[in-house]
Amino acid sequence: LRMSRGLGDVYKRQAGTGQFLDSSDYEMVEVPDEVPISATFGLHVSGDSMEPTLEDGQLIWVHQQPYLQDGDIGIFYIDGNAYVKEYKRTDDGVLLISHNDKYKPIRVSADSENRIYGKVVYPI
Repeated sequence: LRMSRGLGDVYKRQAGTGQFLDSSDYEMVEVPDEVPISATFGLHVSGDSMEPTLEDGQLIWVHQQPYLQDGDIGIFYIDGNAYVKEYKRTDDGVLLISHNDKYKPIRVSADSENRIYGKVVYPI
């Protein structure tokens, strides 16, 4: 028997603004039982760059944390924009990888203003 998870925050602003986690623009929703207890907040995916893994409009759940391991899918802030991407460390630095071949990787430069908001924990 599992107890109900209760309510969780789902932010309404997604990729593009970079402001969603610092905003009061969110709604409380019932958290499904299958979402890991480590999830801190939810977001709706905006765009097709992570298809077929994550689809436009899909609700994803994120554990807020300042670090990721190679291959993790995370939420990133880069120079004023927010992204859902796969984290890839290379000999040349960090790349943010889309799963849709239409999009090129984003190289995170030392000069960029950047931050990791967290790791996508569901539905991955």
